[in-house]
Amino acid sequence: MIGTETHYRAVVRVLPAWYRAERGDEMVGTLLDLRGEQNHKALWSELWAVLALGVRTRLAARAAPARTIALGDLVRQVALLGLLWDVLKSACAASNTLWLLLTFSGPRPGTFRTALTADLITELIPLAAALIPLVLLVDGWRRLARIAAGAILSIGAIWFLVKHSSPEALGYFAPQWVPLVLLLAAFHTDAPLPPARPWWWGIGGSMLLAPVLALRSGLPGELDRIAGLSPLVWLCAIAGAGCLLLRLRSEPRAARTLALALCIALAVVQNLVLKNGVIPFDEIVLAQVCCAGAIVGALTVVGIRDYRRAVVKR
Repeated sequence: MIGTETHYRAVVRVLPAWYRAERGDEMVGTLLDLRGEQNHKALWSELWAVLALGVRTRLAARAAPARTIALGDLVRQVALLGLLWDVLKSACAASNTLWLLLTFSGPRPGTFRTALTADLITELIPLAAALIPLVLLVDGWRRLARIAAGAILSIGAIWFLVKHSSPEALGYFAPQWVPLVLLLAAFHTDAPLPPARPWWWGIGGSMLLAPVLALRSGLPGELDRIAGLSPLVWLCAIAGAGCLLLRLRSEPRAARTLALALCIALAVVQNLVLKNGVIPFDEIVLAQVCCAGAIVGALTVVGIRDYRRAVVKR
């Protein structure tokens, strides 16, 4: 029995220390009672409930220490911004392919159009995978959003195991899957839903802006060169600068600031990896990366300062 109790105490360690101090012994006692009654179904149900509670309490939104609430807010913001980035990036790729499909007039149009149509379908899948859970969540359908995210992750994992055997491919798909995992973990039943209006503006703006940003191939040479790695990187830098300016006139929100800094940094790194060897690393790209890096640094400093103030205030 001592060994069993030690095992269950190890299981309960998925809960944060502040929660274990209040209810840890009670939960271990419940697990031991269920094992003694040989009620295996209830025991496994209770173990699953402990694991789910561990996620909810470590990413809590209320009735928790200030640091825990701040971490939960940060993860929720990263999930939302990550999904919005996936929507914008996928919509840009699909818009560019659609533009080529509609305007192509070269030799062997049938073969080329067939290939472009297949590419368009392939690019619409990640767009739907990010857009559907995000729209459901913003519209208040939390349960459906989490079900959709779980289904997409399950199908994506099966497809990845069937189609890809090399672990290097995982780095390509991870940016699409991580926001869905964070949505499942952070938007539990105790977490607040995101404010609908600003996120509807973000989704609508991304869908309208994507075709404009996708027309890079139709720009004159000099304008195309100014785009650097991608117009999306300039857009990220502008969004970061806008957040810093808006912070002067609105209430500081450490989670939003730090999440935006993290997402901009990951977006720049992703473009550097994907465009390596495709676009030369010239002075325009260097200026673009330095500009985005400066914005990320400023957001990080401001976010950490706001976080410390929020923790002390609470």
